[in-house]
Formats: sequence, structure tokens, C-alpha cells
Amino acid sequence: MGKGTKKKDVGARESIKKKMLVRTITPTVVGLIIAGILISVMAGRQIQQLNNQNIKDSSLNASCQISEYFTKYMEVGKQLGANQELVDLFEGLEPGEKIAEAPQYDSVMATMANMHGTDAKNILVMWAADVDSSQCIEDSGYVSEIGEWDITSRSWYGQVLEAKTTIVTEPYENSSTGEMVASIVSPVFNASGEMTGVAALDLSLNAVTDMMEEQKLGDTGFLLLLTKDGTIMHADDQAALHASLQDLDIAEEVKKGFADGQYGAYQYRYMGTKNYGYMTQAGESQWVVLSGMPSLEYNLPFYQLAGSSVLLFAIIIAVLCVLIIQIATGIVRPIQELHGVADKISKGELDVEVKVSSNDEIGGVAESIEKTVVRLKNYIKYIDEIAEILGEIGNGNLHYVLKQDYAGEFGKIKEGLENLSSKLAETIEGIDTTATQVTGGAGQIAQAAQALAEGAVNQAAAVEELLATITDISGQVRENAEYAKNAAEDADDVKNNIEHSNQEMRQLVNAMEEINECSNAISAIIANIEEIADQTNLLSLNASIEAARAGEMGKGFAVVANEVGNLSRESVLAVQKSTELIQNSINAVKRGMDLVGNAADRLSESVEGVVHLTNSINELSSIADRQKDSLAEVEKGLDQISNVVNDNSAMSEESAASSEELSAQAATLNEMIEFFHV
Repeated sequence: MGKGTKKKDVGARESIKKKMLVRTITPTVVGLIIAGILISVMAGRQIQQLNNQNIKDSSLNASCQISEYFTKYMEVGKQLGANQELVDLFEGLEPGEKIAEAPQYDSVMATMANMHGTDAKNILVMWAADVDSSQCIEDSGYVSEIGEWDITSRSWYGQVLEAKTTIVTEPYENSSTGEMVASIVSPVFNASGEMTGVAALDLSLNAVTDMMEEQKLGDTGFLLLLTKDGTIMHADDQAALHASLQDLDIAEEVKKGFADGQYGAYQYRYMGTKNYGYMTQAGESQWVVLSGMPSLEYNLPFYQLAGSSVLLFAIIIAVLCVLIIQIATGIVRPIQELHGVADKISKGELDVEVKVSSNDEIGGVAESIEKTVVRLKNYIKYIDEIAEILGEIGNGNLHYVLKQDYAGEFGKIKEGLENLSSKLAETIEGIDTTATQVTGGAGQIAQAAQALAEGAVNQAAAVEELLATITDISGQVRENAEYAKNAAEDADDVKNNIEHSNQEMRQLVNAMEEINECSNAISAIIANIEEIADQTNLLSLNASIEAARAGEMGKGFAVVANEVGNLSRESVLAVQKSTELIQNSINAVKRGMDLVGNAADRLSESVEGVVHLTNSINELSSIADRQKDSLAEVEKGLDQISNVVNDNSAMSEESAASSEELSAQAATLNEMIEFFHV
């Protein structure tokens, strides 16, 4: 029953190679899949954030340039509208009086000409119009007739009257040049706050078109420039130019967002394609920039990353499979060969050869088995010689010589056979001399008692050897405890190193947060620098206007120049602060790199601890093997004690019987003695 169960268990054993493949590759594949998913998700979010930021930055950059362009000329219009001579011209104009005959006319014309001269490329004409007399003048010298130029009939009049500030009109085509133009119109108020007229300039939009042409959004992205009323002033699709946003094949949420002034990020469909974009207003001009990037280009980096990750993980899994199969094969093959050798030995075939060559623990086992095979082969020689000697003894020849060395426990057999030869010879000689004497029975009993005493001595020697073996086992057990203790300490060290590495990783996250804070502060400083630069430009323009009006007597220029100097110093301070913050960011990055290095060192120490732990466990296994051999020796010693005890018992019984049979055996004893060659 027990043997059948054992055979069944052996047959049901799993292959080591299969275990290694299943228990190593399966968690590795699962781990790689999970890692790939996490990496893809995290990378996808980062790519999405970068794309959104790129789209937003492109839109804001375009709107900023448009805003700066219009703001510059709106400021010129405001300066002209605030010109006191122009205010006095409109305020003092009598009904029916021609504007060209007013005393301020020449001065106003000179001022407009000077302003026009500052940027003759983009400013087409400077002009002003009176509300009451419906007259218009231009810096080109054109003067309309009284009542000919009705401001209230202009499309932009209501907008200026409501806004009470400078506005940008809807673009229109210049009748003489054919180019697109927008007017910058500023109201002129009298001392009572009533609008008496307007000051304006006609601005070419070619520069705006050129600005938009320079803006790029990826490879296939686009930017749309919309006026306040939704007229498209720039588009890659020429068919959409000068069309209304409401007429485009674009998502309704974009149209509604534009109409409601809901600016920000949008996902929308445009001409049948899904796009990711951003809508922003270009400052006081109230024009709008709408960007768009097709979803294919938007998601292309993620698709490329996902494909590369899948390919990389597939290669890693394939390489791991090959390596694990090779390692498993390298382990299983020598074990199978050793199993075959052990199986032959278990069947009594001692003439076997161990061909396993390895420098690891399996190689050590192979060497031990090989030594065992060699020793078993020597045992065969011992057995053959002992059988031959016993045959000689059986033939009556008590003179023999043992030629083998009889190492180990077999030395006792050699000693016993040699003692047997001498003892038998002595016994035969003694029997020969005392066979005729009946009283010799007492001597024989005494001799048996002496043999019994020798058995007791052998028994004591076997017990002493057994005690030494048990002592050796006790020492080995202590060694096992010591190695187990070392293994536990190594495991604790590995745990502490990993915890320390985790703390340093958290410090690395804090360092990266410091970098983020520094970067945000740098952005704020740069914004300050941009604002100061804008103010400096406006002050420079004011200085130019004041100089044009006052000529050499322009005392206001000194004040403006002083203000420009102050703004310049603020710019220097902002730049210095930016430099300091950038240095802090660099230091934070360096500290983060140091922490990463320390974490890597800790992980390396953890690996060394694991290796040490493995070595300790292997040593425990080796000690366990030695304990097994020691226990086998104990078993042999106990067998010897049992045999000696049995022999002593038999000899005692024979001694008792000898006294009774002494007389009966005396006659036959002489016949038996003649058989031996002494």
C-alpha cells in the first residue's frame, strides 16, 4: 500500500522547468502588462497636458501679438482724441463755420501729420470729424463740406457712443488700394463730457495677416482670426476668408462660446474632423483667435509611445522566456543525470559513472555522489575478499591474509577477521591439547566468558563512537541556528534599506515640487517684465507725440524720460529676481538627482543583502546534508551494539550448554580438529 502511494507521488511531481516557467514568466508578464498600462496612462496624460499647453500657448501668443498691434494704434488714437487743440477745435466751431477756417485747424493738421509720420507703413490716414457740423478732415489735406460727412450714419457711431472709449471697427476694403483696413476711432469729449466729434486713423491689416501667417501649430494645426462680429480675417482655407463664423461647418458649441464670450479650451469638429483647440480674445481689440489641432496629430505621440511600449515589452518577455528556459534546462539536465545515477545505485548497479560537471551546488552534489560511487566500488572489493576468506575458513584453512585497506567502518571487519584467524587457531590448538581431558570443559567455559568480555568491550567502543557522532550533530545544529540568525538579520537590513529608499524617493518628489514653484514664480516675473515693456513702449510714443507738438520747448519729454528710466530699473530688478529663481530651480534639480543616486545605492545594498541571505540558506542546506550522514553513522553504531548484545546472549547460552554437553562432545571434538590446518 505504502509503496504504491510513493510511486504515485513521484509520477505526479511537477517538472522544475515547468515550475520556473509558470511561476516566473506569469508574474513577470502580468507585471509588465500592468507597468505598460500605467506608463501608457501616465504618459498619455503628460502628452495631453503638453499638447493642450502647446495649443493654448500658440493661441495666446497669436492673440498677444494681435493685441499688441491694435493696442499700439489704439493708444495713438486715444492720444489724438485727447489732444487739447482738437478738443478746442470741435468746441469752438460755430454753426455754418468751415472747419478749415478755425484757428486750431493748422495745429491739428500738423499733429496728425506728425503722428502719421511715426508709422507711415501701417497708418494709411489720420482723420477727425465733428458731430455738429458733419465735417471731416484728413492729414492728407482733404476737408469735407459742411453737412457732407454725417458721423451719426456711420456703422460704428453707436458703438463709440456706447463704449465712450477707443474702438476697432469691423474690417472693410479700401476703395483705392483694395486692401483690408480697420479704423481706430476715439471719441472727443468737451469739458462737459459730451462727445463733440471723433479722432481716428485708418489702419492696414496686412501686418495682422503677416503675423498670423508666421504662427504655426504643429504640422496640421491651424489658427483662425475672428473680428468682434465673427468675420474670419485669417484662415488656412482661403474659402473661409471673410466669411462669418456662423456660416462655417464648425461645432455649435464653438459658435455659442464665441457669441457668449466663453473663452478657453474646446474639443470640436471642424469640416468633419475632430480638433483640440483654444479660444482667446486679443485684448481691447475684442478680436478672437481660435486654434485647432486635428485629433490624429494630437494623439499621434501617444499612439507612437503605446506601440513602442508594446513592442519593447514583447521583446523583454521573449528574452525572459529564452533566458528562463536556458536556466531551467541548465538546472534540470544535471539533476536528471544525477537521478539516473541514483536510480541505478538503488537497483544495485554500482558500476556507474557520474558525468555532471558544474561549479554550483549541483556540482557539489555530483562530486559527493561520485565519491560515494567510488567508495561503493571499493566496498565490492571488500565483499569479494571477505567472501573468499569465508570460503577458505569453510574449507578449514585458518591462515589467510587480507589485501584490501578496508577504510571506514569496514576496518572493523578486517580487524575482526584477523582476530578470528588468530582466535580460531588458538582455539583449535587449545581444543587439541585438552580434548582428551574432560575437565577441560571448565577452561572452555572460561574462554567463552573471556569472549563475552571482549564483546562487552566492543559494545562500549560502539557506544563511545555513537556519543561522538551525537556530539557532532549537536554542533551542526548550533551552526544551523547561527546561520538562520544571520539570514534573519540580512532580511531586516534589506527591509531597512528599502524603507530608506522610499523616504528618499518622497524627498525627491518634494524637490520636484520646489522646482515647480520656482517655475511658477519665474512665469510671474516674466509677465511683469512684459507689462513693464508695454508701458515703456507707450511712454516712448507719448514722448514722440509731445516732442512733435512742442518742438524744442518740449519740457514734458524730461518727465517721460525719467519714467522710462524708472521702468527700466524695475525691469533689471525683475530680471535679477528671475535669475535667482532659475538658480534655485537648478539647485532643486541637483538635489533631486542626488536623492535619486542615494536611492539607487540603497537598492544596490538591498540586492547584496538578498545575495548574502541566499548564501546563508545554501549553507544551511549543506549542513543539513552533513546531519543526515551523521544520523546514518548513528544508525550503524546502534546496529553494532545490537549485534554485540545478541552475540553476548548467544555466547552465554552456549557457555551454559557447553558444560552439559562437554562430555558428549569430547569424542567428536578430536575428529573435527583434524579437519583444520593450524
